[in-house]
Amino acid sequence: MTMDVRSLIGDVNVQRTVLTNGIRVVSERMPSVRSISLGVWVRAGSGNETPENNGIAHFLEHMLFKGSHSRTAKEIAQSLESRGGGLNGATGKEISSYTAHILDQDLPLAVDVLSDLILNPRFDPSDINIEKQVVLAEMANAGEDPEELILDHFYQNLYPNHPLGYFIYGTEKNIRQFERPSLDSFLNHHYTTENTVVAAAGNVRHDQLVELVERYFSSTVPAQPPAGSSLQMQSPASLSQHRMKNLQQTHICIGVRLFGFKDQRRYALALLDTLLGGGMSSRLFQNIREKYGFTYSVFSFADLMADTGVFGAYLACEKRKSKESLELLQEEFLKLQQGHLAEEELALAKSQVIGNMVLSLESSGRRMKKIGETEIYDCPHISIDQSIENINRVSTADIIDLMQQFYTPSNTNTTILSP
Repeated sequence: MTMDVRSLIGDVNVQRTVLTNGIRVVSERMPSVRSISLGVWVRAGSGNETPENNGIAHFLEHMLFKGSHSRTAKEIAQSLESRGGGLNGATGKEISSYTAHILDQDLPLAVDVLSDLILNPRFDPSDINIEKQVVLAEMANAGEDPEELILDHFYQNLYPNHPLGYFIYGTEKNIRQFERPSLDSFLNHHYTTENTVVAAAGNVRHDQLVELVERYFSSTVPAQPPAGSSLQMQSPASLSQHRMKNLQQTHICIGVRLFGFKDQRRYALALLDTLLGGGMSSRLFQNIREKYGFTYSVFSFADLMADTGVFGAYLACEKRKSKESLELLQEEFLKLQQGHLAEEELALAKSQVIGNMVLSLESSGRRMKKIGETEIYDCPHISIDQSIENINRVSTADIIDLMQQFYTPSNTNTTILSP
């Protein structure tokens, strides 16, 4: 066993232990709270699927809550809810997570429950059939949410013929065909020790957490860590148009592919995202909504994965205003690419990003998510002071260079969802 301790801020520490079976355990102590946010992070998601099993990562996440060999689904739900806590699961492109928010005294129970549902799933055929209907209903709900639907199409457009472009829910055909062998295969192949991180933040003692993870997660099987996606940084420009019945507005996404999670340019990207569409004071909000009144919802977004990332913007508007709105989106991107950025505006963005970072330290859930993601992507845990220094070091030239490197008409992807 090896342990690596890194100071974060004041008397708050991130502690890291690699168990002999390969599982990484990271924790951050917050002695002023009486709760703990706990998460099991697995490097597996829809990006690990094929066309034939697309949707299995999300379906597996559902099925792990349907009962283990020692607990029914109701007993899993009641285990922490009866003590005021709660459980949740989520599936992404590259990561699946299983989280609990609990009183500090209930940490042993939470580790027991999370390990039980992940390591000892029952996968009862009747439960599988019932959960198929639940997931199909969830997929139908998502299909009626235009903001969620256009983002699904946007990623499909940005990563054509690649698993990162697959819909996380999968397809109706695949879901109806999933049975226990499909679940066992994905679980055994991807839910391995090298792919697993257990993270906790709150009033947690690292030595106790390590002892609990060693006790309850000892039966997981070692395997090689996931291979990289070997994607090209940029993709050719494309336009994807879709129609949706009973839609009241046109929804538009534009964006580009860029670098992955480890790239130091992520600090410049955070500022770019804030400048362009990060709140009511952002360029997109002030121009397209406040000046022209074309939209109610407009924002930019950044999503960094292991070897690739996405930067884009979204808005919804009346159909008759869609052409002008798209042009305004493109115009704001071009302004930054052409160097229209004042030092004063960047200074305000830095203040906003730093303020958000510091305020997020008050949440054990956000801290747990941060250290869990940092560890799952094999990045160093750095102090808040170092993060602030990295933000303050970004110049206007860095922002402009970023736009000039990644945003051009020849590599911009546009997705439109219309009535």
